[in-house]
Amino acid sequence: MLRRRAYQSRTALGQPHRGGPYMSQDRTLTPGARRAGVALLAALAALDLAWIVRDFGQAADVTDAWWMWSGLIFRAQDGIWATSFVEPTLLVLCTVCAVTAAVSSAASGILASAGALTILLRVPTLWNLNASWVQGGVSDGLRIMVLVSVITMLVAGAALIVLAVAGRRPVRTGSGSTRSTRDEPPARPTPAGGVAAGLLLAAVAAVLVSWEIHAAGKQGWELYSGHFTGDRSLATLLAVPESWYGCALALVTLCGSVAAFARSPHSRPLGMTVSGPLLGLALFRLSFAAKAGLLTGFGELGARDQLWLATAVFEILAALGTLLALAARDGDADRGSGGPGAQSGTPRASSSA
Repeated sequence: MLRRRAYQSRTALGQPHRGGPYMSQDRTLTPGARRAGVALLAALAALDLAWIVRDFGQAADVTDAWWMWSGLIFRAQDGIWATSFVEPTLLVLCTVCAVTAAVSSAASGILASAGALTILLRVPTLWNLNASWVQGGVSDGLRIMVLVSVITMLVAGAALIVLAVAGRRPVRTGSGSTRSTRDEPPARPTPAGGVAAGLLLAAVAAVLVSWEIHAAGKQGWELYSGHFTGDRSLATLLAVPESWYGCALALVTLCGSVAAFARSPHSRPLGMTVSGPLLGLALFRLSFAAKAGLLTGFGELGARDQLWLATAVFEILAALGTLLALAARDGDADRGSGGPGAQSGTPRASSSA
């Protein structure tokens, strides 16, 4: 009984007990793993930026690249575009993830989410570079550069996952002068935020899967499989097959939904990360619709096209709603009201994003 009271007293004062400072079951990234992860994310962003700059140089006007990303046909000066809307989307995502991972206690979740997303979206390029139109119309030098870039991205994505899993250590108990908020346990979403994000992400996954089922039924398996694998359906070297992108995004959003409902410590970085490609997909679709005049003539469109545009708007609202729902950390209310969680040395008082 005396030992128990002494342990409770030291814990209340934020002091580690005699078992040592690493007795928490919560884990955070080591400084070395954090720095390596940030460097890998920065490298991924730099590769995306390099290919975007390359396409800017091939465009008669910079805006041609934007409209090409939106899905309109604009010819490059050498006839070959490298990027699609995925590159600017991942450029922004990897940049934000790198900055956030440098200071956040949820860095391991950020690295794992970004790594998994990178692998899912870059794998199709490996086999599409062997397509007949690529081998017949693209120089060997350009094709090799794209292949090396994609392999580098895949290796970096795998390394991010390894760092997120193997680069963790137990969180130090207690508080000290050298302790930073990024060394705290990853914060969970609030109960309301977890439910809201889970519902939104589940709805997005259901919508994405519904469109894929509709496409497969309407096109037939032979044509749909080409849209899934990219066979004779890609316009740029780094483009992700349309149906592959939809299925990959549905898979990740479904995982994010399950994690949000469970209020997992990694549900916040996963949900926030998946919101990036969801926003990118919807924004570029609306950009295409605006350029093609579909928005002004919305009432004259067929039911399918109206649903297509409504889906893009829903995806934007769902992504923004997910970001808002997961922005609040469990324990913020206690700190703001001076409740029990506001006491110094408790995990709830200093958990970081």
